[in-house]
Amino acid sequence: MTGHCVVAAALLAMVLVPVPAKAQAPVCVPPEEPWVPQKDADIQAYVDLVAADFERYFSDLTRYFQCLEQAWQDGLAHGRQVSSARDVFLARARALGLGANLGVDPMEPSGRRPE
Repeated sequence: MTGHCVVAAALLAMVLVPVPAKAQAPVCVPPEEPWVPQKDADIQAYVDLVAADFERYFSDLTRYFQCLEQAWQDGLAHGRQVSSARDVFLARARALGLGANLGVDPMEPSGRRPE
């Protein structure tokens, strides 16, 4: 193979090898609180802007809470996946006679110690 063929084959292998995608937790940013004027003259001058800013704030706060809820649900789902992988690993290690090498006495999902 020539140098170009080797490079082309390596690039093709990189493109064709699937890379597992890891889900990213949403980034939840709390909304910025509205500015509230201290002076009555400023309230009169900016009443429409401040009122609109409060509406924006509460709308953004709702989206923030929804984002936190989604992050919570995603975290629970991911924790269940990792717990399942742990259960499979522990079962395989025990089947191979490696239970003593686990370094811990993990609880089974039922809350009982393994026999």
